[in-house]
Amino acid sequence: MKNPIGSIDSLALSTEKDIGNVKLYRIESFTVTTRVTYNAAATAGVRLNMYFSPDEKNYDTIPYAYYDIDFTAGGTIQETKIVDAPEQGDMRIAVENLDAAQAATSIKVWTNLEKE
Repeated sequence: MKNPIGSIDSLALSTEKDIGNVKLYRIESFTVTTRVTYNAAATAGVRLNMYFSPDEKNYDTIPYAYYDIDFTAGGTIQETKIVDAPEQGDMRIAVENLDAAQAATSIKVWTNLEKE
């Protein structure tokens, strides 16, 4: 697998953090693969939020798309989703920890672009 667009060693409870950007040019779709390790006492998973910008400056304040990553307390999950993308612009990707009690760890995100 190619290098991830970003990684987070530990994501504090109930927080969101940017992990990377994807430049979109003549793109029909892209895949986003997320790997995360959950604490054994975790009660909720993480969400991948994607914010679109047509000009790489002004990003949506509401996610263009989001995906809840499957959750298993004490487990490591890797999951891939397909994103129907605008043809041109920039997509900022952020990870949100939905757990109010435990940090999520060893988070990595990869993307693969599907050109027209």
